[in-house]
Amino acid sequence: MYSLLYYKEKPWEIDNEEELYTYAAGVQKHIAFLTYGNQLDEKAIDELIATYLTEESNDDSNKFNIRYDIYDADVKSPHRNHWIFGIRMDKERLLEFEATIQRLDGTHIRIQHRSRGHYEVEIDGKLYSTKVYRTRECSKVYRKPVEGRYLLFIDEESEDNVLLRSKMHLMPEKLQSLSISATISREEWEVYVRDWIKRLLKIIQE
Repeated sequence: MYSLLYYKEKPWEIDNEEELYTYAAGVQKHIAFLTYGNQLDEKAIDELIATYLTEESNDDSNKFNIRYDIYDADVKSPHRNHWIFGIRMDKERLLEFEATIQRLDGTHIRIQHRSRGHYEVEIDGKLYSTKVYRTRECSKVYRKPVEGRYLLFIDEESEDNVLLRSKMHLMPEKLQSLSISATISREEWEVYVRDWIKRLLKIIQE
C-alpha cells in the first residue's frame, strides 16, 4: 500500500491556465530539505533549528516557504522523525541556511515539498511500514546530487516495526535506507522493499 500526503491541490486538476501559472510560480517558492543519517549531531541540529527555523510563518509571497525533515536511524535520537514547515526566508537567509546544513553530519538533499508518503508490505503475517520521500532533481548545493529517486526509511507507523526500527542504527549504512528509481513500476517497488526488509530481518535474527 502506498500513499502520499498532499499539501495543496493536485496540479493536474487545475484546468484554468492563469491558475496553473499562479500555482507553478508558487511551487518555485516552496523548498523542502531532508537530512538523514545515524546518530546525527543533536546539538548542531538544535542550533540550526534555533537559528533558522523558529520564526513564525507569514504570508509574504516574496519569500521562500521552507520545510525541513530529519530522519535519524537511531530511534533514541530526539530528531529520529522530526519535521518543521511553514518557515519563510528571503534568498540571502536561505543561502545561509543551505550552507549551514551542508556542514552538518549526515546526508542532505532537496525533496519535493508537496509529498511525504508511506509504503507498506506484509511479510510472514506482519505489516512493515516505511516512510517515503521523493527527491528533487539538480540539488547542486549538496554533497551528493540525487536525481529523480524515492528514498525509503523504516518508520514507526506499524506496531510490527518496533523491533526493526529499534535496530536500524546497528545496520550497515547502505541498508539504513532504500533508494528506488522514480521510473520503476509498483510491482517492482514491492520486490525491492520486500528484499530490503527481509535482509534487515535476517541480520536481526543472526
